[in-house]
Amino acid sequence: MKKLVAETLNEYLIPTEREVFKGEKKTGLTIKDVDSKEFLVGLAVEKIHSSNIAVQKTLVMQRLSDNPKYYSEGMKKGIFDDVEAINLYKKYFIDKEEPEETEQPQENPEENLGLEF
Repeated sequence: MKKLVAETLNEYLIPTEREVFKGEKKTGLTIKDVDSKEFLVGLAVEKIHSSNIAVQKTLVMQRLSDNPKYYSEGMKKGIFDDVEAINLYKKYFIDKEEPEETEQPQENPEENLGLEF
């Protein structure tokens, strides 16, 4: 999985020194500063704004500079509806999460439920 994510990220690592769009906020972040899975889900989400990969990357970095878990939290809240982004989120986050442990009721050792040993 890590290899797949790293290979996919390598496609987007070309740094952009020039302003990508008017009003762009410089974040000071590099790809090494953000969660690679958040970044890839973010690219899928931000494609609705532009087909230009540099614009998508810039938007993702801006969002992640404000909140490093922006896309995973947004998915949990149902904010994003892009099918590709949802599938990536499920692939990278849902399928990998540990199930939450629920507290099991403690059995009363004094009760033997009619069974005698």
